[in-house]
Amino acid sequence: MPTYIEYFNKVQEDVLTQIKEAQDASLKSMTSLRELAASYPTTVPAMPKFEGFPTPSEVIEQSFEFAEKFLEIRKAYTLKVAELIETAQKQAIDATRSTVKAGKHNN
Repeated sequence: MPTYIEYFNKVQEDVLTQIKEAQDASLKSMTSLRELAASYPTTVPAMPKFEGFPTPSEVIEQSFEFAEKFLEIRKAYTLKVAELIETAQKQAIDATRSTVKAGKHNN
């Protein structure tokens, strides 16, 4: 029988696989749509260029860099909170054991 961690890892991998498959299907659809649209003649003027603005790819890269940094500090904070909880749990268990031992000696 798998452990909780093994089960949780399997679920995470399955979810990531499904997300990747959905993204691949979406990209394939967008590519098909772009190819279809390119086959029609157009009289629409070219989009104006906005000088001084980042490209969509640059915006995405910058956004993900920020998200990665955010997740790093959030993870560090959450791990510290978990450590505090673990320490408090250990202290509570130790205190309970001491109280139980003291009670046994008093009887």
